[in-house]
Amino acid sequence: MLAKLGQLTRDLIGLIYPSKCLLCDNPQISPRTHLLCEKCLAEIAARPLPDAGAIVEQHGGSIGDHLDAVYAGWQYDTTMQQVIHSFKYRFRPSLSRVFGDMLAQRLQNDLQHEISRAVLVPVPLHPRRGRERGFNQSILLAEAVARAWNIILIPRALERVRFTKAQATLNAPARKENVEGAFAPAAKADLQGHTIFLIDDVFTTGATMNACAAALKSAGAARVIGLALATTGRTPLNDNLV
Repeated sequence: MLAKLGQLTRDLIGLIYPSKCLLCDNPQISPRTHLLCEKCLAEIAARPLPDAGAIVEQHGGSIGDHLDAVYAGWQYDTTMQQVIHSFKYRFRPSLSRVFGDMLAQRLQNDLQHEISRAVLVPVPLHPRRGRERGFNQSILLAEAVARAWNIILIPRALERVRFTKAQATLNAPARKENVEGAFAPAAKADLQGHTIFLIDDVFTTGATMNACAAALKSAGAARVIGLALATTGRTPLNDNLV
């Protein structure tokens, strides 16, 4: 509750006293968000879309045993890292709504044949982590995508049944072990035969999404397609993770 009140206060202050763009310090911020300018948003929107096949190649030729495909809106470069860290760790959830809408626009063509028969499921936070952060960025992303595509969102189809360490602090084998058995389908979620769009902010090793996909398929999901705001790929900075 305190986290939500604090965020509301920050958002109100931001509306009354708009900040500069967090990427370039431009004071002419966008009407879509008081945190970025239109120039930076346009530059981000114009970046090339990561190819789904390339994502598999970048992750060693495999995205895991339970995911059927993965799509991402952007490569996880310095700019996207700054954006994602801002809404995850610096209490700027409005950015996740803006980028969720942009993600839907960018993936519309690639997924047009799947959208009509799919439902959206966000990667869940453990209740303890949710209380600390005050919001689940994956739910906010999913809400924006659901509005843009006019499809069903099941915000609590999955439960995080075990508290885990932050994945960002771990290498690939430790990430897989960390989330194994950490997710379970909610008792009332009807997933039988559905194609699921599983949404998270960053696809790094695939450990979290694969653990979620395993839980979804155990509840009868036919296919699970991962959607991420950004994908790390294989670079000298994260070879130890992929």
